[in-house]
Amino acid sequence: MEAIDETTPPANRLAIASLVSALLTVLSFCIGAAPIPLTGWVCFPAALLLGATALGSGAAALHSIRQSGEGGRWMALVGVWLGGLTMLAMLCLGLVALVVAGLVGQIWIEAQP
Repeated sequence: MEAIDETTPPANRLAIASLVSALLTVLSFCIGAAPIPLTGWVCFPAALLLGATALGSGAAALHSIRQSGEGGRWMALVGVWLGGLTMLAMLCLGLVALVVAGLVGQIWIEAQP
């Protein structure tokens, strides 16, 4: 058996929460994009909420790690990046949906006799 390295600091709990939230965000976002009826209505808002959680807890974990010297910086960075990218993707999808809805509405109005 290998000996446990005593010099490795324990991982920050917020960093672990950020990583778990980021992984659940990606899972929720991918399930929402699947061609299964009505999954988008649940999974996309869940992805937005989980992405915000990953981003916030990751930023707080980075601050805490910088002050205390705990481990888990990579977990916090993964949470910040995936949370931020998910929120950016949701913003882009929302803008595209608004533009498409506006165009469809305009075409509908013009097509009426």
